[in-house]
Amino acid sequence: MMKFRPHALSLLTAICLLAGCAAPPAPSTAVRRYQGELLTVDTVWSGQVLIDGSVKVARDTTLTITPGTEVVFVRRDDDGDGFGDGTLIVEGRLLAAGTRAQPVVFRSAAPDPRPGDWLEIRVDFSREVQLRFCEIRDSAHTLHAHFTRGTVEDCTIRGNFDGSRLGQATFTFRHNLIERNRGKGINFRNSQVTIEQNIIRHNDAGIFLFENDRPISVRGNNLYGNIDNFRIGDFYAGDVAIGSNWWGTADPAAANATVFDNKRDPAIGTVTITAAPAWIPGAGPRDALALQPAWSLPTGGYLDADPAVAGDTLYQAGWDGRLRAVAPDGTLRWERDLGATLDAAPAIVGDLVVVQGWERTVYALDRADGSERWRFTYPPSPADDHRQGGLLAVDGLVLVPAWNGTLHALDAATGTVRWQVACGQPLRARPAFDGTGIYQPGGDGTLTALSPAGARLWQRALPDPLLAAPALLPGGVAVLTRAGLLVAFDPAGTELWRRDLKETCYYGAPVFAEGALFVPTAAGALWKINPQDGAVVWRTATAGPVYATPLVDGGRVFVGDNGGTLQVVGAESAQLLAGYRAGDAIQSRPVLWRGRLLFGSRDGTLHALTLGTGGPQ
Repeated sequence: MMKFRPHALSLLTAICLLAGCAAPPAPSTAVRRYQGELLTVDTVWSGQVLIDGSVKVARDTTLTITPGTEVVFVRRDDDGDGFGDGTLIVEGRLLAAGTRAQPVVFRSAAPDPRPGDWLEIRVDFSREVQLRFCEIRDSAHTLHAHFTRGTVEDCTIRGNFDGSRLGQATFTFRHNLIERNRGKGINFRNSQVTIEQNIIRHNDAGIFLFENDRPISVRGNNLYGNIDNFRIGDFYAGDVAIGSNWWGTADPAAANATVFDNKRDPAIGTVTITAAPAWIPGAGPRDALALQPAWSLPTGGYLDADPAVAGDTLYQAGWDGRLRAVAPDGTLRWERDLGATLDAAPAIVGDLVVVQGWERTVYALDRADGSERWRFTYPPSPADDHRQGGLLAVDGLVLVPAWNGTLHALDAATGTVRWQVACGQPLRARPAFDGTGIYQPGGDGTLTALSPAGARLWQRALPDPLLAAPALLPGGVAVLTRAGLLVAFDPAGTELWRRDLKETCYYGAPVFAEGALFVPTAAGALWKINPQDGAVVWRTATAGPVYATPLVDGGRVFVGDNGGTLQVVGAESAQLLAGYRAGDAIQSRPVLWRGRLLFGSRDGTLHALTLGTGGPQ
């Protein structure tokens, strides 16, 4: 058995306090190192804490871990059992409370971390355990507790062997993300547990009940993608009834098949489940967010174009025919009247900002002062109408999707046509470039793939117009038809999958971010789609029809609708986190710039909002 020695700093502090010395200084942010210490006085950890071996918190002692602290365990396996020895042992109180912006992190110190690098947070006969907004990874057992009461809320438990081991304990797990653990997500025996509003996915067993003689509550969770979503132990013959949860399917029989009970082993008990018909919004870590106006810039017309940002300047095109260069505080650096409606996103190319207007002219302006460098005009066509495609800079070229169905590649320095290819009339969507191929959606339903030199690689015909920009996927591209058909192709043009959303879709483009596809629809919905097979993860209603492309950043989806509401939705939970009402429809994609959220609206205003961050207090 390891012998613990009193930690020198704690002992010195205790002597000082007994002698009537001044209060100890505030906790240092320097790296603290521990190897076999016993904490016998209340201790606060901040900054980075390195544990080589074990640290023990004695009875009647409180360890408080502040937001942003990293508790890092050295990988060592002196007993040769295949698991690391690093352990935080708690017999007193453990209060680890981070925030969404500054979680408390428990992880391996190894440069190549893996599950089992350190052993566990071990709590026995503890007075209190609170883990809130923590990230715990690389361990063998994560939280191993006996004869203890505790709460685990708003935590991410990922990449361990087991996400917990509880015996004769009383614990609440609420609003956590528990995923990709090699063994069990939540593992307990003879314990009173409350498991509510969690996302538990891609573990071996989502929830494992070894045996039990106490009440449990399991409801309001999204349990899916585990080998077994719920499993009872091999020698437990008791029956279990649990509440309503989402089991990854709307089919009750298929949901029941994700449970391991006497259907597969007649010697064990029966699990009776209630299958929720759809994803349960609000599950997973919570996110308290407040949107407050920082500044606003009134203009003379609709602001449907997505803004473009370069360095310390944002460029916003408007229906009043003006391109504006805006400073971070909302003041104008310059504005240029181009004489025609502008509703397409500009492109930034070196020291130029390039934009096209409704009179079919492309303007290249100096980013510093708005002076014209060159212009290019393409011919009219019967398809000339509102909504032009945004421009894209590729390898010294500016790609211009034209109403007449031609994709023009212009030399960025001179405006000279380098090549042009017919891609299906009209072109209302911005192309996409993955480093080797250019993908241009056409208003006639044609998706055209081109080389950077303009050679046509392939074309695929879809049954309805393509009005939105493509989404680049790992190893492919996805496009969305006006009728709501989402189709993915590989770079050679082979169809990978399709998903019919059965909802009208206009100019809001699908976005691949944070491992998923997020798709807005004019029916007033936002979808999260698995990019590997097109399976629906969740669908949530928006306040109104969506014509805007969403922004996905930091686990949040920002999207505006035609009712004028800018909404923020949790990317994992589908929970509505915050909203802000503009004076008219929002059809531009928001941008995060210098810590603020900016978007244009049909109220003629460029809005800048501050984001209050951090978890619920």
